[in-house]
Amino acid sequence: MKTRLIHDQVAQRYDRARPGYPAALFDDIIAYAGLAAAARILEVGCGTGQATLPLARRGLAIDCIEPGAQMAAIARANLVGFPAVTLSCTDFERFRAPPARYDLLLSATAFHWIDPEVRFRKAHDLLKPGGTLALFWHRPVQTEASRDFAAAVQPIYRRFAPELTEGCEAPPAPDRVTTEYEKLIPASGCFTDLEIRKHYRATDYSAGEYVDLLATFSDHQKLESTRRQRLLSAIEALIAADFAGAAVRETVALLYLARRK
Repeated sequence: MKTRLIHDQVAQRYDRARPGYPAALFDDIIAYAGLAAAARILEVGCGTGQATLPLARRGLAIDCIEPGAQMAAIARANLVGFPAVTLSCTDFERFRAPPARYDLLLSATAFHWIDPEVRFRKAHDLLKPGGTLALFWHRPVQTEASRDFAAAVQPIYRRFAPELTEGCEAPPAPDRVTTEYEKLIPASGCFTDLEIRKHYRATDYSAGEYVDLLATFSDHQKLESTRRQRLLSAIEALIAADFAGAAVRETVALLYLARRK
């Protein structure tokens, strides 16, 4: 199985547990791209449609690509009633469309799965001149709101999955979060006018909801099943016993916007 299809094994849980994206993020994309009603959009790695639905509800036409068959099936069900949305169950590398077809190419928590030798050049070729590239991810951050829980959960990881703690630093403050894409996008030579937007969110999760979310993360999925279950059960018990049954997870929806040269 391709690593990029790892989430397809837990498609229902992924759809249930993964958070959506703030409305302001989509406002940023539409404003930057200057999208008109007739704009054509390509979404790379639509998953179960968390980023597709907000744009579809705004009446935009979207062609979606999703390589996972289970994820694609759920996305189709979630997008019933939006005839301007199409979905192809294929890899971006194998996707075919006329050059310079799209006004916007977006990818939500998926672009890192694409072949580095292909992704920026192909995105460039599919976009119209001046078209917009929008890439975004949820990134963990930390303030006082989640610091105590983060400290309390570390001994559990060291006991059951020490490899998930090796070389890991505490999440940054919201204003300091960054990724390699700040350098990769300009270095590709395909895009210009890079802008970065950050949308902070603190979410309260019940113990069950929190471990449901953890179980969708690729590094947790890769653990041997018995060890993974012991890890998740211990975290769930910690939240129930020491944190009144609720844990705060802090994230920034980190958005990169750039124009095709």
